[in-house]
Amino acid sequence: MKQIGFYQKIVLMLIVLFLFNCDRVRETEHHYHVGDGEYYGEYYPTDSWRTCSPEAVGMDSKKLEIVYDYAANQNIHTDGLLIVKKGYIVLEEYFRDFTKNSRHESYSVAKSFTNALIGIALEKGLIGSIDERISKYYPELKKPDVDIRKKGITIKNLLSMMSGLTWQEEGEFSHSEDDAFLMMDHDDYIKYVLDKPMRYNPGSKWYYSSGDTMLLSGILEKSTGMSAFYFAKENLFSHIGLPDIEWAADPLGHTITPWGIQGTLKEFAKFGFLYLNKGKWDGEQVVSEKWIDESLKPVFPPEIYFYGYQWWLGSSFENYKAYDLPDDIFLAWGLYTQLVFVIPSHDLVIVRLGMDPYSSSDQWDEAEFISLVLNAEK
Repeated sequence: MKQIGFYQKIVLMLIVLFLFNCDRVRETEHHYHVGDGEYYGEYYPTDSWRTCSPEAVGMDSKKLEIVYDYAANQNIHTDGLLIVKKGYIVLEEYFRDFTKNSRHESYSVAKSFTNALIGIALEKGLIGSIDERISKYYPELKKPDVDIRKKGITIKNLLSMMSGLTWQEEGEFSHSEDDAFLMMDHDDYIKYVLDKPMRYNPGSKWYYSSGDTMLLSGILEKSTGMSAFYFAKENLFSHIGLPDIEWAADPLGHTITPWGIQGTLKEFAKFGFLYLNKGKWDGEQVVSEKWIDESLKPVFPPEIYFYGYQWWLGSSFENYKAYDLPDDIFLAWGLYTQLVFVIPSHDLVIVRLGMDPYSSSDQWDEAEFISLVLNAEK
Protein backbone atom coordinates (compact mmCIF):
# COMPACT_ATOMS: atom_id res chain seq x y z
CA MET A 1 0.00 0.00 0.00
CA LYS A 2 2.87 2.36 0.77
CA GLN A 3 4.34 1.60 -2.67
CA ILE A 4 1.00 2.46 -4.36
CA GLY A 5 0.72 5.66 -2.33
CA PHE A 6 4.16 6.75 -3.48
CA TYR A 7 3.22 6.35 -7.16
CA GLN A 8 -0.06 8.13 -6.57
CA LYS A 9 1.90 11.10 -5.23
CA ILE A 10 4.17 11.08 -8.25
CA VAL A 11 1.13 11.06 -10.57
CA LEU A 12 -0.48 13.89 -8.63
CA MET A 13 2.72 15.94 -8.81
CA LEU A 14 2.92 15.40 -12.56
CA ILE A 15 -0.72 16.47 -12.97
CA VAL A 16 -0.09 19.61 -10.93
CA LEU A 17 3.02 20.43 -12.95
CA PHE A 18 1.10 19.86 -16.18
CA LEU A 19 -1.75 22.12 -15.11
CA PHE A 20 0.70 24.78 -13.93
CA ASN A 21 2.53 24.73 -17.24
CA CYS A 22 -0.78 24.87 -19.10
CA ASP A 23 -1.65 27.98 -17.12
CA ARG A 24 1.74 29.47 -18.03
CA VAL A 25 1.03 28.73 -21.69
CA ARG A 26 -2.41 30.30 -21.43
CA GLU A 27 -0.88 33.39 -19.88
CA THR A 28 1.49 33.88 -22.79
CA GLU A 29 -0.82 32.83 -25.63
CA HIS A 30 -2.18 35.51 -27.90
CA HIS A 31 -5.95 35.69 -27.59
CA TYR A 32 -7.46 37.94 -30.21
CA HIS A 33 -11.13 38.07 -31.06
CA VAL A 34 -12.09 38.04 -34.71
CA GLY A 35 -15.72 38.26 -35.71
CA ASP A 36 -17.85 35.33 -36.70
CA GLY A 37 -20.94 34.88 -38.81
CA GLU A 38 -21.91 35.74 -42.35
CA TYR A 39 -22.09 39.00 -44.25
CA TYR A 40 -25.73 39.90 -44.90
CA GLY A 41 -25.33 43.12 -46.81
CA GLU A 42 -25.47 46.80 -45.97
CA TYR A 43 -27.06 48.17 -42.80
CA TYR A 44 -26.48 51.01 -40.32
CA PRO A 45 -25.34 50.23 -36.75
CA THR A 46 -27.69 52.72 -35.08
CA ASP A 47 -28.67 50.25 -32.37
CA SER A 48 -25.77 47.83 -32.53
CA TRP A 49 -22.92 46.63 -34.71
CA ARG A 50 -23.01 43.34 -36.58
CA THR A 51 -20.03 41.02 -36.74
CA CYS A 52 -18.89 38.59 -39.38
CA SER A 53 -15.85 36.47 -40.03
CA PRO A 54 -12.98 38.30 -41.71
CA GLU A 55 -13.15 35.84 -44.59
CA ALA A 56 -16.79 36.81 -45.25
CA VAL A 57 -15.62 40.30 -46.26
CA GLY A 58 -12.37 39.35 -47.93
CA MET A 59 -9.93 39.46 -45.02
CA ASP A 60 -7.61 36.83 -43.59
CA SER A 61 -8.01 35.87 -39.92
CA LYS A 62 -4.42 34.71 -39.65
CA LYS A 63 -3.08 37.97 -41.01
CA LEU A 64 -5.28 39.90 -38.60
CA GLU A 65 -3.42 38.12 -35.80
CA ILE A 66 -0.36 40.07 -36.92
CA VAL A 67 -2.39 43.27 -36.59
CA TYR A 68 -3.41 42.22 -33.10
CA ASP A 69 0.18 41.46 -32.15
CA TYR A 70 1.24 44.91 -33.31
CA ALA A 71 -1.38 46.61 -31.14
CA ALA A 72 -0.68 44.32 -28.19
CA ASN A 73 3.00 45.30 -28.04
CA GLN A 74 3.82 45.84 -24.36
CA ASN A 75 5.99 48.83 -25.22
CA ILE A 76 2.90 50.78 -26.21
CA HIS A 77 -0.37 50.99 -24.32
CA THR A 78 -3.32 50.03 -26.47
CA ASP A 79 -6.67 50.05 -24.64
CA GLY A 80 -8.96 49.01 -27.47
CA LEU A 81 -8.83 48.05 -31.14
CA LEU A 82 -11.75 47.72 -33.54
CA ILE A 83 -11.69 46.97 -37.26
CA VAL A 84 -14.87 47.43 -39.28
CA LYS A 85 -14.95 46.14 -42.84
CA LYS A 86 -18.03 46.80 -45.00
CA GLY A 87 -19.88 47.82 -41.85
CA TYR A 88 -19.17 44.58 -39.96
CA ILE A 89 -16.81 44.17 -37.04
CA VAL A 90 -14.09 41.68 -37.98
CA LEU A 91 -11.74 42.29 -35.03
CA GLU A 92 -12.54 43.64 -31.58
CA GLU A 93 -10.06 43.61 -28.72
CA TYR A 94 -9.74 45.19 -25.29
CA PHE A 95 -6.59 45.36 -23.20
CA ARG A 96 -5.82 45.66 -19.50
CA ASP A 97 -8.85 47.02 -17.62
CA PHE A 98 -10.51 48.60 -20.63
CA THR A 99 -13.79 46.92 -21.64
CA LYS A 100 -16.53 47.29 -24.24
CA ASN A 101 -18.44 49.49 -21.79
CA SER A 102 -15.49 51.67 -20.80
CA ARG A 103 -15.51 55.30 -21.87
CA HIS A 104 -12.28 56.73 -23.14
CA GLU A 105 -11.11 60.33 -23.38
CA SER A 106 -11.07 61.40 -27.01
CA TYR A 107 -8.41 64.07 -26.69
CA SER A 108 -8.18 65.78 -30.09
CA VAL A 109 -10.38 63.24 -31.86
CA ALA A 110 -13.10 65.64 -30.67
CA LYS A 111 -11.85 68.22 -33.18
CA SER A 112 -13.21 66.10 -36.02
CA PHE A 113 -16.60 65.90 -34.28
CA THR A 114 -16.49 69.70 -34.17
CA ASN A 115 -16.00 69.71 -37.94
CA ALA A 116 -19.31 67.84 -38.27
CA LEU A 117 -21.13 70.38 -36.11
CA ILE A 118 -19.90 73.31 -38.19
CA GLY A 119 -21.01 71.49 -41.33
CA ILE A 120 -24.47 70.84 -39.88
CA ALA A 121 -24.84 74.46 -38.75
CA LEU A 122 -23.91 75.62 -42.26
CA GLU A 123 -26.41 73.27 -43.88
CA LYS A 124 -29.15 74.54 -41.58
CA GLY A 125 -28.32 78.14 -42.43
CA LEU A 126 -27.37 78.93 -38.83
CA ILE A 127 -23.91 79.92 -40.06
CA GLY A 128 -23.89 81.77 -43.34
CA SER A 129 -20.43 80.90 -44.61
CA ILE A 130 -17.03 79.84 -43.32
CA ASP A 131 -15.73 83.06 -44.88
CA GLU A 132 -17.59 85.06 -42.22
CA ARG A 133 -15.38 86.98 -39.86
CA ILE A 134 -15.55 85.67 -36.32
CA SER A 135 -16.13 89.22 -35.08
CA LYS A 136 -19.76 88.62 -36.11
CA TYR A 137 -19.95 86.16 -33.20
CA TYR A 138 -17.45 87.89 -30.94
CA PRO A 139 -18.44 91.59 -31.05
CA GLU A 140 -15.69 92.43 -28.56
CA LEU A 141 -13.28 92.08 -31.48
CA LYS A 142 -14.87 95.13 -33.14
CA LYS A 143 -13.53 97.54 -30.54
CA PRO A 144 -11.18 100.22 -31.93
CA ASP A 145 -8.18 99.09 -29.91
CA VAL A 146 -8.28 95.48 -31.19
CA ASP A 147 -5.50 94.44 -33.59
CA ILE A 148 -6.87 94.85 -37.11
CA ARG A 149 -5.47 91.42 -37.98
CA LYS A 150 -7.58 89.83 -35.25
CA LYS A 151 -10.66 91.54 -36.66
CA GLY A 152 -9.98 89.77 -39.95
CA ILE A 153 -9.99 86.17 -38.63
CA THR A 154 -12.60 84.02 -40.38
CA ILE A 155 -14.29 80.74 -39.46
CA LYS A 156 -12.26 79.13 -42.24
CA ASN A 157 -9.07 80.31 -40.55
CA LEU A 158 -10.14 78.53 -37.36
CA LEU A 159 -11.12 75.33 -39.15
CA SER A 160 -7.77 75.20 -40.93
CA MET A 161 -5.74 76.24 -37.84
CA MET A 162 -4.49 79.38 -39.51
CA SER A 163 -5.96 82.10 -37.29
CA GLY A 164 -2.60 83.77 -36.71
CA LEU A 165 -3.21 83.97 -32.96
CA THR A 166 -0.18 83.36 -30.77
CA TRP A 167 -0.31 79.76 -29.61
CA GLN A 168 2.19 77.18 -28.40
CA GLU A 169 1.11 73.58 -28.03
CA GLU A 170 3.63 70.86 -27.29
CA GLY A 171 1.21 67.97 -27.43
CA GLU A 172 1.88 66.26 -24.09
CA PHE A 173 0.10 68.62 -21.64
CA SER A 174 3.26 68.83 -19.58
CA HIS A 175 4.93 72.10 -20.47
CA SER A 176 4.52 75.21 -18.35
CA GLU A 177 4.31 77.30 -21.51
CA ASP A 178 1.86 75.04 -23.31
CA ASP A 179 -1.24 77.11 -24.11
CA ALA A 180 -3.56 74.10 -24.11
CA PHE A 181 -2.39 73.34 -20.58
CA LEU A 182 -2.57 76.97 -19.46
CA MET A 183 -6.07 77.39 -20.89
CA MET A 184 -7.30 74.76 -18.46
CA ASP A 185 -6.37 77.03 -15.55
CA HIS A 186 -9.03 79.53 -16.63
CA ASP A 187 -12.78 79.52 -16.10
CA ASP A 188 -13.50 80.84 -19.58
CA TYR A 189 -11.51 78.95 -22.21
CA ILE A 190 -12.89 81.11 -25.02
CA LYS A 191 -11.76 84.35 -23.42
CA TYR A 192 -8.31 82.89 -22.87
CA VAL A 193 -7.97 82.30 -26.61
CA LEU A 194 -9.53 85.60 -27.69
CA ASP A 195 -7.12 87.50 -25.44
CA LYS A 196 -4.07 85.99 -27.14
CA PRO A 197 -2.12 88.50 -29.26
CA MET A 198 -1.75 88.07 -33.00
CA ARG A 199 1.45 86.54 -34.33
CA TYR A 200 0.72 86.25 -38.06
CA ASN A 201 -1.80 87.52 -40.55
CA PRO A 202 -4.85 85.23 -40.67
CA GLY A 203 -4.51 82.51 -43.29
CA SER A 204 -0.77 82.97 -43.78
CA LYS A 205 0.70 80.35 -41.43
CA TRP A 206 -0.35 76.88 -40.27
CA TYR A 207 0.43 75.56 -36.80
CA TYR A 208 -1.47 73.23 -34.54
CA SER A 209 -3.81 75.12 -32.22
CA SER A 210 -6.50 73.77 -29.92
CA GLY A 211 -7.26 77.43 -29.30
CA ASP A 212 -8.62 77.81 -32.83
CA THR A 213 -10.94 74.87 -32.28
CA MET A 214 -12.08 76.29 -28.93
CA LEU A 215 -13.27 79.45 -30.67
CA LEU A 216 -15.52 77.27 -32.84
CA SER A 217 -17.33 76.31 -29.63
CA GLY A 218 -18.38 79.91 -29.07
CA ILE A 219 -19.43 80.32 -32.70
CA LEU A 220 -21.66 77.26 -32.40
CA GLU A 221 -23.16 78.67 -29.20
CA LYS A 222 -23.89 82.05 -30.72
CA SER A 223 -25.27 80.65 -33.99
CA THR A 224 -27.41 77.83 -32.58
CA GLY A 225 -28.48 79.20 -29.22
CA MET A 226 -27.16 76.17 -27.35
CA SER A 227 -23.84 74.65 -26.36
CA ALA A 228 -21.93 72.67 -28.96
CA PHE A 229 -22.63 69.52 -26.95
CA TYR A 230 -26.40 70.00 -26.92
CA PHE A 231 -26.37 70.93 -30.58
CA ALA A 232 -24.47 67.68 -31.20
CA LYS A 233 -26.95 65.67 -29.14
CA GLU A 234 -29.90 66.99 -31.16
CA ASN A 235 -28.36 67.04 -34.62
CA LEU A 236 -25.63 64.39 -34.66
CA PHE A 237 -25.55 61.94 -31.79
CA SER A 238 -29.28 61.15 -31.78
CA HIS A 239 -29.17 60.37 -35.51
CA ILE A 240 -26.36 57.81 -35.43
CA GLY A 241 -27.13 56.03 -32.17
CA LEU A 242 -24.91 57.84 -29.66
CA PRO A 243 -27.37 58.82 -26.89
CA ASP A 244 -24.93 58.24 -24.03
CA ILE A 245 -21.78 59.89 -25.32
CA GLU A 246 -20.40 62.65 -23.08
CA TRP A 247 -18.58 65.91 -23.82
CA ALA A 248 -16.87 68.04 -21.18
CA ALA A 249 -17.31 71.78 -20.69
CA ASP A 250 -15.18 74.51 -19.14
CA PRO A 251 -16.29 76.02 -15.78
CA LEU A 252 -18.55 78.49 -17.62
CA GLY A 253 -20.27 75.76 -19.59
CA HIS A 254 -18.57 76.17 -22.97
CA THR A 255 -18.19 72.76 -24.64
CA ILE A 256 -14.48 71.97 -24.92
CA THR A 257 -14.52 71.38 -28.66
CA PRO A 258 -10.75 70.63 -28.95
CA TRP A 259 -11.11 67.57 -26.69
CA GLY A 260 -13.32 66.25 -23.91
CA ILE A 261 -15.50 63.56 -25.53
CA GLN A 262 -15.93 60.41 -23.48
CA GLY A 263 -16.89 57.50 -25.72
CA THR A 264 -16.65 53.75 -26.07
CA LEU A 265 -14.64 52.03 -28.78
CA LYS A 266 -17.79 51.29 -30.78
CA GLU A 267 -19.18 54.80 -30.36
CA PHE A 268 -16.08 56.32 -31.91
CA ALA A 269 -16.40 53.78 -34.73
CA LYS A 270 -19.95 54.99 -35.49
CA PHE A 271 -18.63 58.48 -36.08
CA GLY A 272 -15.97 57.13 -38.44
CA PHE A 273 -18.65 55.10 -40.22
CA LEU A 274 -20.71 58.26 -40.76
CA TYR A 275 -17.80 59.90 -42.59
CA LEU A 276 -17.03 56.69 -44.47
CA ASN A 277 -20.56 56.97 -45.86
CA LYS A 278 -20.15 60.64 -46.83
CA GLY A 279 -22.39 61.84 -44.02
CA LYS A 280 -25.31 59.56 -44.88
CA TRP A 281 -26.97 57.46 -42.20
CA ASP A 282 -29.86 55.10 -42.85
CA GLY A 283 -31.38 57.21 -45.61
CA GLU A 284 -30.68 60.57 -43.96
CA GLN A 285 -27.97 63.06 -44.86
CA VAL A 286 -26.73 63.92 -41.36
CA VAL A 287 -23.65 65.83 -42.53
CA SER A 288 -23.47 67.37 -45.99
CA GLU A 289 -21.48 65.31 -48.48
CA LYS A 290 -20.21 68.52 -50.03
CA TRP A 291 -18.99 69.68 -46.62
CA ILE A 292 -17.14 66.43 -46.01
CA ASP A 293 -15.44 66.61 -49.41
CA GLU A 294 -14.40 70.20 -48.73
CA SER A 295 -13.15 69.32 -45.25
CA LEU A 296 -10.81 66.63 -46.55
CA LYS A 297 -8.86 68.85 -48.93
CA PRO A 298 -5.41 70.10 -47.86
CA VAL A 299 -5.85 73.52 -46.28
CA PHE A 300 -2.78 75.23 -47.72
CA PRO A 301 -1.18 73.24 -50.56
CA PRO A 302 1.53 72.53 -51.36
CA GLU A 303 3.00 73.57 -48.01
CA ILE A 304 0.26 72.07 -45.82
CA TYR A 305 -0.84 68.91 -47.64
CA PHE A 306 -1.54 66.78 -44.54
CA TYR A 307 -4.42 68.60 -42.83
CA GLY A 308 -8.00 69.50 -43.74
CA TYR A 309 -10.70 71.15 -41.65
CA GLN A 310 -10.09 69.51 -38.26
CA TRP A 311 -9.21 66.20 -39.94
CA TRP A 312 -5.75 64.77 -40.61
CA LEU A 313 -4.97 63.27 -44.01
CA GLY A 314 -3.02 60.07 -44.58
CA SER A 315 -0.04 62.03 -45.84
CA SER A 316 0.46 63.20 -42.24
CA PHE A 317 1.99 59.82 -41.36
CA GLU A 318 5.69 60.10 -40.72
CA ASN A 319 6.49 57.11 -42.95
CA TYR A 320 3.65 57.57 -45.41
CA LYS A 321 5.86 57.34 -48.49
CA ALA A 322 7.56 54.17 -47.29
CA TYR A 323 4.33 52.16 -47.65
CA ASP A 324 1.97 51.70 -50.58
CA LEU A 325 -1.04 53.28 -48.86
CA PRO A 326 -4.25 54.56 -50.47
CA ASP A 327 -4.48 58.28 -51.14
CA ASP A 328 -7.91 58.61 -49.56
CA ILE A 329 -7.01 57.81 -45.92
CA PHE A 330 -8.14 60.38 -43.39
CA LEU A 331 -8.28 60.25 -39.62
CA ALA A 332 -9.27 61.84 -36.36
CA TRP A 333 -6.14 61.89 -34.22
CA GLY A 334 -5.75 62.59 -30.52
CA LEU A 335 -3.09 62.80 -27.86
CA TYR A 336 -1.65 59.51 -26.57
CA THR A 337 -2.48 57.95 -29.97
CA GLN A 338 -6.27 58.00 -30.13
CA LEU A 339 -7.05 57.17 -33.75
CA VAL A 340 -10.15 56.88 -35.91
CA PHE A 341 -8.98 55.86 -39.39
CA VAL A 342 -11.32 56.00 -42.37
CA ILE A 343 -10.28 54.38 -45.67
CA PRO A 344 -13.15 54.70 -48.19
CA SER A 345 -11.40 52.82 -51.01
CA HIS A 346 -11.20 49.74 -48.77
CA ASP A 347 -14.53 50.24 -46.95
CA LEU A 348 -12.68 50.30 -43.64
CA VAL A 349 -13.05 52.07 -40.31
CA ILE A 350 -10.40 51.35 -37.70
CA VAL A 351 -10.39 52.67 -34.14
CA ARG A 352 -7.42 52.42 -31.85
CA LEU A 353 -7.62 53.88 -28.35
CA GLY A 354 -4.70 53.97 -25.96
CA MET A 355 -2.59 55.78 -23.43
CA ASP A 356 0.83 55.85 -25.07
CA PRO A 357 2.96 57.87 -22.62
CA TYR A 358 5.53 58.84 -25.24
CA SER A 359 3.49 58.80 -28.42
CA SER A 360 6.11 60.80 -30.34
CA SER A 361 8.87 58.26 -29.76
CA ASP A 362 7.31 54.87 -29.04
CA GLN A 363 7.11 51.82 -31.30
CA TRP A 364 3.73 52.65 -32.79
CA ASP A 365 3.83 53.74 -36.42
CA GLU A 366 0.54 54.69 -38.11
CA ALA A 367 1.68 53.89 -41.64
CA GLU A 368 3.11 50.52 -40.64
CA PHE A 369 -0.04 49.62 -38.72
CA ILE A 370 -2.35 50.51 -41.61
CA SER A 371 -0.16 48.54 -44.02
CA LEU A 372 -0.62 45.46 -41.82
CA VAL A 373 -4.39 45.89 -41.85
CA LEU A 374 -4.47 46.30 -45.62
CA ASN A 375 -2.18 43.30 -46.04
CA ALA A 376 -4.83 41.22 -44.32
CA GLU A 377 -7.00 41.82 -47.39
CA LYS A 378 -4.51 40.25 -49.76
